[in-house]
Amino acid sequence: MRIIPYLLVGNHPKAAKLKERIIQIIKILKENKGKIEATGLETKLGISRLEKPAMFYKPLAALKKWDLMQVHKTVEFDEKGKKHFKTTYELTPEFFYHYIQKTLLELVKKELEMV
Repeated sequence: MRIIPYLLVGNHPKAAKLKERIIQIIKILKENKGKIEATGLETKLGISRLEKPAMFYKPLAALKKWDLMQVHKTVEFDEKGKKHFKTTYELTPEFFYHYIQKTLLELVKKELEMV
């Protein structure tokens, strides 16, 4: 897999770690039938969201920006009535295909018309 990480974060040498992390996240999501909770993703990646938030959230932001992943947040209450948020990540390749078609193809068509 080379094209998808390139589209998401570019080709700068500093983006190499992000590309690797994006590939890991996509593989983990596919292994879990396209959905995983944030705590499960955190343990499978071996990264703490609190200690290294950038290494956890930057690749997720790139996936969300290109509609390759959707985030679902729910509110749950414990016995004492305290709020807890449960975050689930879902792989959405159909939205990704639509995003590429909508943005890239339309931009290329406009550029060719301007020439």
